[in-house]
Amino acid sequence: MTNREYLYVQLAENIKKKIINGTYSIGSRIPSEREMAEVYGITRVTVRRALDLLVKEKVLVASVGKGTFVAKMPDIEKRINLGEGSSSRLVSDIRSGGMNPSKIVIDMQWLKNDLKCFPNEEHIFKLTRLMLVDDKPYAIQISNLPYSKFEGIERYDFKEGSLYDYMDNYGHLPIRISSELTIVDMPKEFKKYFNIKKKKKVFHFEYMGRDKEGELVEYTESYNLPEYTEYKFTIKRF
Repeated sequence: MTNREYLYVQLAENIKKKIINGTYSIGSRIPSEREMAEVYGITRVTVRRALDLLVKEKVLVASVGKGTFVAKMPDIEKRINLGEGSSSRLVSDIRSGGMNPSKIVIDMQWLKNDLKCFPNEEHIFKLTRLMLVDDKPYAIQISNLPYSKFEGIERYDFKEGSLYDYMDNYGHLPIRISSELTIVDMPKEFKKYFNIKKKKKVFHFEYMGRDKEGELVEYTESYNLPEYTEYKFTIKRF
């Protein structure tokens, strides 16, 4: 889909927001195609596509010779913001998106370290969890922690407890986290948890967490389904 084709979707979303914030009330007439085309600097064809989309969703109703009216409040789409303004805890971000989080521990084990980000560690603790939203699989998270700072971690109940609460108890809560986002195919070994049969593009996040001393205490990879995810950031011009 080209940027031009996206315009009608953006306009439809803009109209929805104006209904939600009260600019257009239920039963009110919205501006005409001509008026919207002039205000937004787009073609009437684009406006018509946006209105047709909202009519199909039954948010708007068109009356011949009278105009287009707001029929109902649009459904609010639940999304998990993992960009600017998100917390460093996926469970909190899921709740902020209006959904109920839960998790399943898939695997946890001590391994011989082969990660370059922990050059002085002989072993690492690897924790793999399936994160769910409203009881539906949403993300696989693979967290790697240095052995020297978290001996005995394998005895902690990660199904009920929080990884970051545990790290905080040991004085190594990540307070500075850098992240990198890429789009990748869901790894084959994780497809079964999502009932994925074919190739599927997902968001791949890499998190590097440093404690108050500036030491690296966490390297996490997360594979998140795009259906529930949004990534927002702000560009400032100087």
